[in-house]
Amino acid sequence: MMRLALTDEDRLVRDWLCDEARTIGCEVIIDQMGSIFAVLPGENRKLPPIAMGSHLDTQPAGGRFDGVLGVLAGLEVLRSVRECGIKPHASLAVVCWTNEEGSRFVPGCTGSAVWAGHTSLRSAHARASSCGATTLGAELDRIAYRGETAADHRSNPLSAYMELHIEQGPRLEAAGQTIGVVDAIQGIRWFQVAVRGERAHSGATPMAKRADALLAASKVVVLVAQLSVQHGAFGTVGTLAVDNASPNVISDCVSFSIDLRHPSEAVLSEIEEAVREHMRALEEGDAEGRIKFAMSRVWHSPAQDFDPVLVECIQRAAATVCGTGESTQRMRSHAGHDSALVGLTGTPAAMIFVPSRNGISHAPEEWTDKEDCVAGADTLFQAVLHYDDLLRQRTLKTEVKDGGQRPAQRL
Repeated sequence: MMRLALTDEDRLVRDWLCDEARTIGCEVIIDQMGSIFAVLPGENRKLPPIAMGSHLDTQPAGGRFDGVLGVLAGLEVLRSVRECGIKPHASLAVVCWTNEEGSRFVPGCTGSAVWAGHTSLRSAHARASSCGATTLGAELDRIAYRGETAADHRSNPLSAYMELHIEQGPRLEAAGQTIGVVDAIQGIRWFQVAVRGERAHSGATPMAKRADALLAASKVVVLVAQLSVQHGAFGTVGTLAVDNASPNVISDCVSFSIDLRHPSEAVLSEIEEAVREHMRALEEGDAEGRIKFAMSRVWHSPAQDFDPVLVECIQRAAATVCGTGESTQRMRSHAGHDSALVGLTGTPAAMIFVPSRNGISHAPEEWTDKEDCVAGADTLFQAVLHYDDLLRQRTLKTEVKDGGQRPAQRL
């Protein structure tokens, strides 16, 4: 499966989603980042909608469940609410965020990051594609998905946000469990590193006289792995490029990425500083000052705990769907998701995980059994109804207290 953000394939699935949502009776709102909000009206239109969702873009060789499951399950919740004659207190919504994967426009979670105020609209629109041929803003215009609604949580707020997602790891399958109640998400930091050295002939330049940029870069790559093991973190160098590479040339310019993840921001800072210190030491180790490093942070999704009230709603829903036995577990998300950006605004956010076969994701072999997808969607449905009932109770209490003179506040 390959459906990169804002390609023609992405436009087709976006069109399908909007058509399906309108068939159910939703108002479809598209913001300035192309994120889609399909809103099914509730009884109290003064309340922001309770939202579900995820993303529809994929990795270049991705799977059929990552992101898509959350959007389709949210759509099915809206359809079930309408068909069952349920009248929710708050409006309900499905959100499809733009460019979650970050494979075509780096980094990811762009639509939710702008909505949350974590990234500016201007910088997001100016972001170049991976091949450098276009920009995110230009592609929004090309596929006609640059909406007029402000991409801003203050003017387009949500009462809460729940995201059903495949786990993308092995924990649920290994435990023989169906539902992961996600109560936290670890922090993520992405860096881009450039290394400068001195280009020279591989046969004529003595080893002691070299300023090999690739060799210097490789020492940092190894250190990232070592530090990650020492601190119980996740460290990955996912890209590495050598300019004008040739078998018999000593490299003078190398660039690579670093992806660091850990539940503690303090630990992430400690690893980052250790990497920077190692770079300084490598620079100082070259007596002639030819080795130079430049490391910049290109993305940061802070570690956070999800909203406890919303998490409890999901826990209750999972117990209803799976029973009170050993079919569920509380867990932390190791991958990055739009939920983390939504949570930064103070909007209650939480996630539901279902098992990934062999823990594989971001690959064609990605798979989640139908029964697990159904259980996840049922849990989402029940959790939405639980939270809607809490909002209804809160509204009634506020009306009794204030004599109906003030609208209900968010939980």
